[in-house]
Amino acid sequence: MSQENVELVRRVFEAVNRHDIGALDALLSEDMEFHSVLVASEGGVFRGRQGIRDYFAEFDAAFAEFQTEIEEVIDTGQDRVVALVKFTARGKGSGVTLDQHFGMVLTFRGEEITRMDSNFNPADALAAAGLQE
Repeated sequence: MSQENVELVRRVFEAVNRHDIGALDALLSEDMEFHSVLVASEGGVFRGRQGIRDYFAEFDAAFAEFQTEIEEVIDTGQDRVVALVKFTARGKGSGVTLDQHFGMVLTFRGEEITRMDSNFNPADALAAAGLQE
């Protein structure tokens, strides 16, 4: 695992910031699951590449603009990487600004991401990956 996975995580967040669905398709497995705390679909789970499109549709309905900034990426030495992220956005209808730190655990199978689990509390993401803050 390693530096390659860390770089893939960075590429994922760059693609998210660009809203580049095609780039995400190349990085995520066809059967991936995204467990989101920012956008809650049915149960907060988005499945497959269509799920990512659905996620962005819900995301676009909620936020006028957004930016993610990786604060730290931690390789667990296994098939998971933890990303500690700062998320800023402005609500589409309300204009309210959101400034949130969160953690995400990304699970790999080979060179593809098969699962992403986000947590409002970065410490929860570290714990889920078997790491301590």
